Amino acid sequence: MAEKSHARFKRRPIRNFIIMPEVQWPYIIRLLAIVNLAGVLMATTICAVFYFRYNSGALTAGAGSGDMVNQSLMGVLVEENLLDVIIPAFIIADIVSLAIGLWLSLYFSRKISVPIYRVSKWAEVINRGDLTFRLKFRPGDDLQSLEEACNLVSDTYSKIIDDLRRQITESNLSLPKSSESVRTKPR
Repeated sequence: MAEKSHARFKRRPIRNFIIMPEVQWPYIIRLLAIVNLAGVLMATTICAVFYFRYNSGALTAGAGSGDMVNQSLMGVLVEENLLDVIIPAFIIADIVSLAIGLWLSLYFSRKISVPIYRVSKWAEVINRGDLTFRLKFRPGDDLQSLEEACNLVSDTYSKIIDDLRRQITESNLSLPKSSESVRTKPR
């Protein structure tokens, strides 16, 4: 009997990434936008640093020659070569930031929505009258206190109902049919 009750309280993993779309999508969109913007800004900064460094190095190398035509031609060639490097860098940075942003947004939106989903399911089961159902989070989870509080509510209601049943039985009154649907801890 103890094995059955222990197995009943076992936490079942939720395998879907999107379990509460109304909660998760706003987080996914915001995090994806923030990470993507950060990636583009980082790529822009890196490209600007390389451009200014490469451009200043090319100008100082050609300054001793005294030929203005060669310097302007060299500047145009440097800019064309830099564009060949900058555009792929932007594309790669955007793809990498999208991938990282998607992973982070799915991870954090799931970390928020799974506990809400579990509490919601717990409340549905309790509302149906099964006061033996227990909420279970991972050990060491930040929401351990919420788990304990919800399970304490179940225990408290179970004790109140058991006490009421005992008082009704001792008074030799008949229990209403609706009270039979409420399950409390077995004695």
